[in-house]
Amino acid sequence: MLLKVLPILLSAGSLAVAITALVLTYRRSGQALEHSRKAAASALWSGVQTAVQRFIGFDPSVEPLGDRLANFRIATIALVDELDGWKGLDTWLDAERNLGALLGRQVMEAAQDGDSVDQRLANLDPYQQWAQALGSNLRRFRAVGFDADAAAKLQAAAERNIENLYAKHGWEKPQVVQRIRPLA
Repeated sequence: MLLKVLPILLSAGSLAVAITALVLTYRRSGQALEHSRKAAASALWSGVQTAVQRFIGFDPSVEPLGDRLANFRIATIALVDELDGWKGLDTWLDAERNLGALLGRQVMEAAQDGDSVDQRLANLDPYQQWAQALGSNLRRFRAVGFDADAAAKLQAAAERNIENLYAKHGWEKPQVVQRIRPLA
């Protein structure tokens, strides 16, 4: 009788081991996938922070700002495209990019050949303050998650600052192209 039951017990034991191994493998693959997603998101966040860090300590009156703004835009598009549920992040970051461009223009137009170090630093201060605040806000969103209300307030503040810069300097605003619309 034992000889008849022994193969059944061994088969049952083998089945239990196989099921346990399958469950553990499934859990591990889920963990690996989650780690992979986190690593990809981390790389995207790092790309945006790298682009922002290139603004800090940079003087737009010494070299062109365009490449730095383009790198920031490329990095933010990549980030926004990968984050689900972060509606409003893209419009805030676009407003910040526009503000950075205008602050850079302000620095370039204020710069004079004979400026003292103190005058150059004073001209750079609004631009540098913007870059520092942008980096800090991005780090906060990365650490605590997205807050749509906070992003909307940051976007509104950036847009107000843009309007104030246009008014302060009498600059003409670029035309808005009405043919371009978001994909639905």
